[in-house]
Amino acid sequence: MQLGQPAHLKDQIKDGGGLMRAKLVEGENIHRVLFGPVKTSLLYYPTLIEDENGVMQQRMRVIKRPASGCSLDVLASLDRRVRASRGEKNAKSSLDPSTKWLYMVMDKGAEGYPRIQMIEYPYTVYKKLIELESAIATKDPSKLRHGLVFMWDAIITKTIDKAKGIQFGTSYDVTVDPENKYTGKVPVSYLGMPEEVKEKIQFDKFFDEAEYAAIQDCSIDLEVEGKPDDPELIAQKLAENPIYLGATNLDGSYRFPSVEKFQEQLDKLGIGYLEGEMDKLDKPKVRELEEDTTKKKPKSKKKKAAKTEEIVFEEEKSAAEVEVEFEDDTDEEVVIEETSVEAETAEAEIAETAEEFPEW
Repeated sequence: MQLGQPAHLKDQIKDGGGLMRAKLVEGENIHRVLFGPVKTSLLYYPTLIEDENGVMQQRMRVIKRPASGCSLDVLASLDRRVRASRGEKNAKSSLDPSTKWLYMVMDKGAEGYPRIQMIEYPYTVYKKLIELESAIATKDPSKLRHGLVFMWDAIITKTIDKAKGIQFGTSYDVTVDPENKYTGKVPVSYLGMPEEVKEKIQFDKFFDEAEYAAIQDCSIDLEVEGKPDDPELIAQKLAENPIYLGATNLDGSYRFPSVEKFQEQLDKLGIGYLEGEMDKLDKPKVRELEEDTTKKKPKSKKKKAAKTEEIVFEEEKSAAEVEVEFEDDTDEEVVIEETSVEAETAEAEIAETAEEFPEW
């Protein structure tokens, strides 16, 4: 697999994704970010899945939404209109697409480490990873402060404001492991991983034997996985796992504000759906939501310094290999001021509805 944050991936705006393999848990997540990002536009919707005991369980399914849109956009628009008519301010729909950035990572807290996993980071994490990787060294402006992203462990701290709920009260902070031995050692010219730089870097120097073996064995193509679904695949997904109109939020409130209107719209679109209560699907029951559907009571889920070693970094102007002795002293932990997802750019203001169903 490839490593780093290539410029063409950071800049792309149309690719989509949606296959989550790792998940950010509340508290500290220690991730070695290997490759990415691929920008994704994801649409999550509830369905019912029969578990091993034959019991119907509410689960989330995802559509990798094309830039041109998809059939459920009409339903999302209806959802917003109904909510606005009921007096909700800044009405949003749970069917609005959620923008995420797809990466390949090694989660140091995951079972089976060092296996390679895909993960979808929100805008806040994506933005800070780029800022940290491109930060200039304090003593030498020709060097990066931390090195390239795959050289150090990222400490991603997820915090949930219980008063605001998961959807609007989730925030993230990203710092570099303070035991980073590459502080101030990597040339700025390596940023963006030009082809000539890739030929110079000895990638195996940045990982232990098991980690590097896992990287070499990984066959997942992140850019292929990130391609949006075509209309035929979207129709197939909705047919195999129909949208469940009786879905509830974590606090027990109904997810959709007017099931009757949703049924009418889906009938017009020719899209199938499930209705009623999970234990009464043989006798569907249409329900109107209570007036207040926005309040949630979310459920919370509950290194040692590396030895000094020699590694080769080559300046672009030098044809010879230059050995660099890494010093024992490390730069202090870099903390970027915490910001709310709501205060980010228009892209980041899209609700991260996937967080509402951690069992998906």
